[in-house]
Amino acid sequence: MKIYLTLFMSLFLVVQSHARLMHIWSYDMLNDKATLIVVATPTKVVETSELVALPNIETDYTNGTHEAVMGKGVETSFKVLTVLKGERDVKQLVLHHYVLASAPAGNDPFLVSFKPEGNQQFLMFLQKETDGRYVAVSGQTDPQFSVIELGPNFVSVK
Repeated sequence: MKIYLTLFMSLFLVVQSHARLMHIWSYDMLNDKATLIVVATPTKVVETSELVALPNIETDYTNGTHEAVMGKGVETSFKVLTVLKGERDVKQLVLHHYVLASAPAGNDPFLVSFKPEGNQQFLMFLQKETDGRYVAVSGQTDPQFSVIELGPNFVSVK
C-alpha cells in the first residue's frame, strides 16, 4: 500500500528540468568548418567592455519567465606553436570569446578560460572575424567543443 501511495503522491510533484539543444561536433565537422587549425599557448588575457546575450541559451525560471545568459567579452592572445590548417605564417592570434557575466544558474554554456602563466597548450579550430580576431568554430556559447586543452604529456617540438 505504501508503494501505491508513494507513486500516487509523486504524480503531484512538479519536476523541472533544464536542458538545451547542443550541436555535437566531430573532428571532421570541426576541420571542415575551420579556416585555421592550430596548436597554441595563451600569452595574455584581457577583458573588454563588451556585454552580450550569448546565442541559443537562456535561463528559465520556475515562474515561467526567461532571461538571456549574458557574457562579458574577452580577448586572449596566443602564441601559435604549429599550424595544422590555414595560413602557415600565423605566429600569433587573438581569440575573441566570453566569460559568464553573472553566477551560473544551471544549463550553463561550455565557455573557455585561459591562464597565460600555466603553459597550457590548446588544439584550436577557428574562423577569422572581419576585425582580424578569431572565434571558435563551435560558436560563442559552447567554444569548448573546438578549443581543446592538450594533456600534460603533449610535447610540441618547434
